[in-house]
Amino acid sequence: MYNKKSHSHYNFENFKKACKNKGLISISENVRADADNYFRLRTKKDIIDFIENDGLEDLVFINTKPWENNPNKKKIIMVDSYEFRSSGKLGYISIKCNNGIWTIKSFHLSGDMNYAMRNAINKLDIIKKLGGKI
Repeated sequence: MYNKKSHSHYNFENFKKACKNKGLISISENVRADADNYFRLRTKKDIIDFIENDGLEDLVFINTKPWENNPNKKKIIMVDSYEFRSSGKLGYISIKCNNGIWTIKSFHLSGDMNYAMRNAINKLDIIKKLGGKI
């Protein structure tokens, strides 16, 4: 699990506002492919629209840490990480901002397997209540 901290470095609402101007958002091909694979968000526009329209349900801040692959070691750039729900899946998103450009560094399923186990157990309980066999 991730190291949880009390507050984020960035204001997530500022990130959402930046989503109105898609030129202020950077998404790598790997991140786009993950968003497509796990959440059927196929394009940069799909991802940004999803975020802007509150698709990240139950957003919970996880942690803030310095960007590990920063080529400019003299300028510290922080990365905020969050978990969210969408269509019964637990997702993970991380963001950073540099020179007014926001970058979505990650957009995939969360590594928190406790959520997946709770979800599976809840589904089994529902099946039992409906008279189904396990």
